[in-house]
Amino acid sequence: MLDQRRRAARLTTRISFTLVLLMGFFGWWYATRNWNVDPASIQIAGLTGEGDWVDFASALGERALQIFLGLTGDGTTSQ
Repeated sequence: MLDQRRRAARLTTRISFTLVLLMGFFGWWYATRNWNVDPASIQIAGLTGEGDWVDFASALGERALQIFLGLTGDGTTSQ
């Protein structure tokens, strides 16, 4: 009886893991097919060579947040 439960749990885990992988691949395919970013449009101050890695990381994080807000917002900004 216990062995049968372990097999069922193992099967459920394998199915879940397979579904997660499939959805990950689908998300990657969808993102690469629909969202193309022009690398020339990304301007980060840390890439000029004047700053250190902390400046680069903070500028990159700030830019990522701005992109996320632009994608999810209604187009208005509040200050």
